[in-house]
Amino acid sequence: MGRVEGMGWMRTGGSLGQVWRGWGVKLLLFFALMVAGWGLGVGDAQAQEDELLPLGIIVQPEPGELEVWIETDQRRYDLGDEVTIRFGLNRDAWVYIYNLDADGRVSLLFPNRFDRQNRVRAGTHRLPRRGYAFEAAGPPGVEYLQIIASRTPLELSREGAWAQEPFPDLGAAGLLEAKVRSQLRTVPADDWAVAWTSFRVGRPTPPPPPPAPAPPAKPKAWEPSVHLGLDVGWGPDPDEPHRIIFSFGGDVGSPDLGLGFSLRLTGEEPHPGWYQRGPETELYGRFTLVRSGSFDVRTGVGLAWQAWAYGGSPPFRSETRVRPTFLLGAGFRQGPGYTWVGYHVRRGMVLGVALQF
Repeated sequence: MGRVEGMGWMRTGGSLGQVWRGWGVKLLLFFALMVAGWGLGVGDAQAQEDELLPLGIIVQPEPGELEVWIETDQRRYDLGDEVTIRFGLNRDAWVYIYNLDADGRVSLLFPNRFDRQNRVRAGTHRLPRRGYAFEAAGPPGVEYLQIIASRTPLELSREGAWAQEPFPDLGAAGLLEAKVRSQLRTVPADDWAVAWTSFRVGRPTPPPPPPAPAPPAKPKAWEPSVHLGLDVGWGPDPDEPHRIIFSFGGDVGSPDLGLGFSLRLTGEEPHPGWYQRGPETELYGRFTLVRSGSFDVRTGVGLAWQAWAYGGSPPFRSETRVRPTFLLGAGFRQGPGYTWVGYHVRRGMVLGVALQF
């Protein structure tokens, strides 16, 4: 039964099977071309990367059992900055690090005169160690660091080079690369590894220009905030012009605004008809109209009230009379002292002194 069913499927689907087989061949060809193109792309990218690297920098074709990496603490340095290198490896090995500067000069950074022990244990490490430093000496441009880890020691510098210079010159980059590659060919592929990194060296950023000198501060003139004043006045009584009346008062506040009082000593002279009983009392507000340097113009507005009595017939009676008041004057300040003179509509001429502090 199974065989019959299979044959029947082949008979009814013969044409479809042929179509499927045709498309299957095309799909296989399509996927093969994609894989080949991807491989070519990877190869081209690898070739471009190799072309971008300068002579002296070796790229490991395939990672082996020994792995290594390297980096710097910054991607850019100014001339004179100190450089810190970090590197790591997964197995104990002999480690060599050299620097390729922007002019193509190659220097062995590790091992060096101060740090000769380059048999390094697996793990992460930091250079320089105590006793020396790496400095970005230039010239400005891109510099490269190459690290080589090998289970077998290599000979990168000539014997006795440390006696002449702490970081030996390794010669031309192309010759060094050929020398290193020739030594690595004698080492099993799983017993060596390389890595590289780069950074940029630039000129120090110029400091910003110094700020423009601020104009010298002008000494601020002393300005008082408290005013305490006394004053005296004399003049004809506006209610009885034949009499000259003496008055006194005072005010308190700021130099430009204050409250004041005064007493006009009218006395008491009983006589038939209305007469004044006791002094006239005034309360007023004082403020400055204009100020120019030590001079000012001041004014005051207030109310005055006084008791009046009637001494004739009919029998005795009294009342309080309230009148508006007005003052206009001018003053002069010298240090904490202040003197002013003015005219008051009910007190006549007024002379005042005050302390302002």
